[in-house]
Amino acid sequence: MKLQLFNGAALAVILALATWGATRSSESQEPRGTVVVASPLPGIPETLVDVRGQTVKTGDYQRIVSLNSVADPILLELIEPNRLVGVSEYSRSQHPEGFRFADRPALARADDLEAILALKPDLVLASKFADEAFMARIREGGTPVFDLGEMRGVGSTVLTIRILGQLVRQPARAAHVESDYLLRLAALDASVPDEAEVPGLYLSIYGDSLFGGTSGTSYADMLHYAGIHDVAAEHGYTEWPKFSPEQLLAIDPPLVVTQSGMATLLCTHSTLRDLACCQQGGRVIEVPGKYHSDPGLGLVAAATAVQQLVHPERTPTAPERAPSVQHLVEHGAFP
Repeated sequence: MKLQLFNGAALAVILALATWGATRSSESQEPRGTVVVASPLPGIPETLVDVRGQTVKTGDYQRIVSLNSVADPILLELIEPNRLVGVSEYSRSQHPEGFRFADRPALARADDLEAILALKPDLVLASKFADEAFMARIREGGTPVFDLGEMRGVGSTVLTIRILGQLVRQPARAAHVESDYLLRLAALDASVPDEAEVPGLYLSIYGDSLFGGTSGTSYADMLHYAGIHDVAAEHGYTEWPKFSPEQLLAIDPPLVVTQSGMATLLCTHSTLRDLACCQQGGRVIEVPGKYHSDPGLGLVAAATAVQQLVHPERTPTAPERAPSVQHLVEHGAFP
């Protein structure tokens, strides 16, 4: 009897505590701060219109062929890998992350209709470099072709991510890719305040020709996120100007960013050797790898590599490096 009374009393106490606890729990769950709810993703349209005015249906495409090197790595983040059945030759053979496409056929030319059609695509992604006559022949066979347009850096990359997310009906995945891309760029931007930027420009050397990469191109974005003030844009140049030696001497950049192996050509040139970048205290930065020519997701890696060389004091985690071209210039290695 005592045991029954005890059990009954204990049960009553437990129930009372449970009721009190539930009430307290309910009260504590009431938010006391500001509740921030993520904005709903935009609806997926039934069709999209590309830069050539072609209307393409959005859908769950299963055999996508990409002739666009910027779209290639983005697609790997949006769809199952087996749905990407062909990529650009550049992405597989020349890009630093070509290993990601090692098991996929690569298309060297956008006009290789036989190779493209042999992959039996249900969607082909093109760029401005694809000839309209060949794209029209693919459409005639019933396969939609979507031209993503020119790729000029951060702005066009963000737009491409959004378009592809809608085209393959994966807006949530696209929003994640875009957010990650912009957050990494924001971290680079925050590392070097505007007042700490150093003046310089981007330069490519092809034989006797000198080409810049400035306002309106991905090279301008690379320079900005690397912490470099673009003096070519400051002098009124846009896009990909072809410089004469005299024009470069008029700008006289104290820092030049260029491709691997170009510093010696620049600083041993009979006229350009007088540039400030080739003098004591000047700097010529050779971009490691080939990320510098990637106007898409790879721009983050290119800007990071250049920022580590230009602003080593702001990137303490940068790995140790062998003596760089910058070091050689500063110590008079060029006559």
